[in-house]
Amino acid sequence: GQLGCIGEAQDHYSSSFRAHACSFFAADASMADDSSSESEEEKESIDDKMKRITKLGKEGNLDALVKEAQLADCTPEMIAFASQKSKDLGNLAFQKKEYEQALEYYAGALLGDALEKHKIYSNRSACLFQLGKYTEALVEATKAIRENRAWSKGYFRAGRAALEMEYYQEALEMFEKGLDKEPSNKDLITWSEKARKIRNQQQQDKLVKKHTTDYSKFDALTKSQTEEEEQDEMANDPNRIILGDKYYSSSKMEQRQLKAMLGYQEPPPPPFEPEFDMDLVYRHDSRGLKTQNPVWDPTAREWRLDAKPAPSRVDYSDSQQAQAIALFLERQTDVQYVDAWLSMLDEQASPIEAYVKGVRDLIGQLMGPQAGEEKRKKHNMIGNDARWLFVGVGTTIPLLTAARYLPTAEIIANTAHRAFYIADLALATAALNGIRKEQIRWIHRPSHELAVVDPDGEDINNLTGKVDCIVLDYELFDPGLLGKGVLAKINHAKRKLLTSSHMMMPMGASVMCAPLEIISGRGTGADGVDWRSVDETRWGAFYEVGNLDDQQCQEPWRALGPVHEVFEFDFTESELKLSGQTDLHFTAKENGVLNCIGFWYRMDLTANVSLDHTPAELRSPSCSSTAPVGNYSRHAMQWLAAPVEVSKGDEIHIRASYSRSRIRFEVMSQESKKLDRKVSVPRWLLLRIREEQRVEAYRKAIDKALGKIMEAREQIPKLDRPPLRIVHLGAGLAQMSMVAARCAREAGVDDKEIETHGYTVVAVEEMPKVVKLARRALRDNDLDQDVFLCSEDVRKLPSQPQRAQLIICELIDPGLLGEGILVLLNAARIKMCNAFEHQVVPSRGTIWAAAFEFGESLKSRHGFDMSPFNHYRTNLMVDLDTCLANGTARQLSNVFEVLKFDFENNKMPTAHTIKITPTESGKINAIVFWYEVAMDPEGEILLTNWPESIPPADFAMMEKDVHRPNPLRQAVCNFQGDYIKEVEKGAQIEIDVGYSQAWPQFQWPGTEMVQKESGERIAKPPPMPRHRLTFEKLKMETEDLEKKLQHGLMFDEEMLGDGYAAAERIALEPNGNPNYLIDPQNANYFHMMFFL
Repeated sequence: GQLGCIGEAQDHYSSSFRAHACSFFAADASMADDSSSESEEEKESIDDKMKRITKLGKEGNLDALVKEAQLADCTPEMIAFASQKSKDLGNLAFQKKEYEQALEYYAGALLGDALEKHKIYSNRSACLFQLGKYTEALVEATKAIRENRAWSKGYFRAGRAALEMEYYQEALEMFEKGLDKEPSNKDLITWSEKARKIRNQQQQDKLVKKHTTDYSKFDALTKSQTEEEEQDEMANDPNRIILGDKYYSSSKMEQRQLKAMLGYQEPPPPPFEPEFDMDLVYRHDSRGLKTQNPVWDPTAREWRLDAKPAPSRVDYSDSQQAQAIALFLERQTDVQYVDAWLSMLDEQASPIEAYVKGVRDLIGQLMGPQAGEEKRKKHNMIGNDARWLFVGVGTTIPLLTAARYLPTAEIIANTAHRAFYIADLALATAALNGIRKEQIRWIHRPSHELAVVDPDGEDINNLTGKVDCIVLDYELFDPGLLGKGVLAKINHAKRKLLTSSHMMMPMGASVMCAPLEIISGRGTGADGVDWRSVDETRWGAFYEVGNLDDQQCQEPWRALGPVHEVFEFDFTESELKLSGQTDLHFTAKENGVLNCIGFWYRMDLTANVSLDHTPAELRSPSCSSTAPVGNYSRHAMQWLAAPVEVSKGDEIHIRASYSRSRIRFEVMSQESKKLDRKVSVPRWLLLRIREEQRVEAYRKAIDKALGKIMEAREQIPKLDRPPLRIVHLGAGLAQMSMVAARCAREAGVDDKEIETHGYTVVAVEEMPKVVKLARRALRDNDLDQDVFLCSEDVRKLPSQPQRAQLIICELIDPGLLGEGILVLLNAARIKMCNAFEHQVVPSRGTIWAAAFEFGESLKSRHGFDMSPFNHYRTNLMVDLDTCLANGTARQLSNVFEVLKFDFENNKMPTAHTIKITPTESGKINAIVFWYEVAMDPEGEILLTNWPESIPPADFAMMEKDVHRPNPLRQAVCNFQGDYIKEVEKGAQIEIDVGYSQAWPQFQWPGTEMVQKESGERIAKPPPMPRHRLTFEKLKMETEDLEKKLQHGLMFDEEMLGDGYAAAERIALEPNGNPNYLIDPQNANYFHMMFFL
């Protein structure tokens, strides 16, 4: 509002200032210069001066305007005279009801040191009020209040504007404030009574509306069936959904901003702490009927559960909040689509290989046996002129395989997404591989909208006849098989798209499962901590996915029983059931805690080709199928409602069921109370507490630092000796805080010292609910008196009276700086430590790097050039060892030192230029970098993510105590377009290196820089292909939508309650609505955010 007012004032200065103030300046200047003999060429004309002044006014450059007045020899008396004259003209125009003209005069009156500015602002507020611009009027009234808080008229103006804006409570408060200043003011008395009556009536209307039955709703039941069908069709059409601004911004935020502008301070609401009822997971028959509906009670200022159940329509047409969240999750899924496929292409993952083999096998069945082959039989009803339909294109390799083997066949490719860049990328890839436009017909729309239409009709983006062969791409299946709603898609295809003698790939799938124990350590790890409290975070509205074969990124697990087949789906049946149930009986083969059911599928693509995701540890020695290749998510894990302790030989009764888009497992054999869940943690934190080498590196460095600190303390007289204080930044679950507390105990800190001086360790972690969980872990390990946890940004903390002698900082990412170590460590030094008498763990850090070429191997994948996918190498982290092993990356230079940071002495490097001598010819499209951190000042204890396949720059490093984190990943800076540099072996090149607060930067000399709206300077984006530009636009729109959703959830309690109910409802069955294609993990994580 203030910016709008300034913008309005800019225009005023071009007319008002010129017509009035400058006329006086010009007159006085002409009188003073009558005797001047300067030539006309040397003098600037009044018109030129006015043009310059007008330009300054439009730019809002008030300082330059004042300077201009000084250059014109205008004295303060002249400016005051012009200001008073403008004010008088404004008053005259106001009396004539010429409000626009009055606003211009009053704008000129504000120039310089005008007297009684509060009255001018009040008059401007009155003008804007009369023009119906109530928001601007309120802004001007608040300016009047700031100028003179003892003047009642300003409060009157603010109250009138707020009343017209329907902020009744705020308006009443303004009138009452004015009465405090002038109790006898009749206008304030009258309007305060009016505002009070309107406010009370509004509250009464809300109460009546809440508790009164609206019988008009029942009238709708009498409407004709035709009208109902039309309304349902419109509601189900996602292209017609209009998401109102109410669900992107909130009037509550505006009210809070207005109150803050007027000097009010409203106490914050209590924290939103929902509870998830695990019983909801098993109530799929009633969909959202049982979901919670939290409601904010503004009178009692508390959260309560509404007696009315949350909306339950599967198409979300009854909730704009659910539509907004579903739309965001679908777009987020589309943005992540290409990254997942690029990873699988790099790793030559099994699904791509299996689908290519399956397509070739289908083609072989159509064409009959080759020469010398007798095994294969030709399909008895479909020839090689069959019509093909690919639903989902994935990497496009299976599609291109069919097009290459069947150059004359009619092939139709359905992208099955809404994001246009997916279709554009597929078209670019096909064109690059010589596929003619007429070979493949592209249909860009969701698969459930496919239908056979009149070829001469308006719908040209659809099928014109039924198809004989259909290939359902791997992207339609999630690790739990059904999570993306594939059953409904198959039924739709069978009813409307396929001939009676069709062929389908895949033909079917079997879901397998095993009872698992996945629990945290009980004091047996390197940290010696009992983490049983963390196991209560193992839950979710939907199952989680991962790779049980991945030893780096998967928590240790144990199978407590044999593998069982759960469901078998035959996709060749005429119609698939959308729900089912079966009972399983396991015999426990060892003692343990059953808290998870792991499940996966074995998919039969054709009679000869299958894709088996059985974990390697559970795979039978007699299994004929090959083990999967590639580190992709292929296993699903459903956390049980409550963990069950089992003994060897116990029989476990599990009930499995499925609906249209998920599978569920429930323990039936033992009565166990289903726990309501209140808190969760990011899964990477659970992996982090198992990093034994990282823990060991920190423990050794802490021991060494405490030894020096305690030795120095012994030299100080006991009465003058300061208490031991340790600050821990980036505490997470307080793992290193507990390690430090135990080290302090071993160094000599006893109960008496803690009782006298308080906590030894102050741990700082910003996520409040993670802090809540960490406090429970402290109690479980009897360290709650040693460690104090603070859920606050260290930069916002006041200066601490008791200063720390040691800082432990865990704010290290694969690129060293990404978690803000520079900013937060500096803040901790200032606010919590002695200036020159503290130690830092880690002590120093060095960033190393090398130049690489990524993606050259994509030019040949199953005989096709997949290099268009290289345009999407935007990840910030990479597993370099894996990339070098599978040929995705090629090293083009030796390792070089980039930046050195001395955290102990607070010495930071400067930007500089590095010379690189390429060891191979090629194209540098990435700089991969990693850290080498000296945990102690002597540099004897090292923590590094140096790739194991690259030899160290200095082999003396191998003689030191080296520790590596797990998983071992490095950071990467990718170059695109014109910034990809072609180099020759031995020809030296240069690169500029520097760093921001949170990330190292690499740029080629001479790179053109541009400035973002935030003020940050970045390299000018290079030219990109159309599909990448479309992707960037979608990505920006998705990020903007995310910000708007967060904006509403942060500022409006009503939206927060509705948003939670909608998120819970979507997470329970993400693709229950066919209008959206959502990655279930995105929906699950969005719901979990309310518990983080």
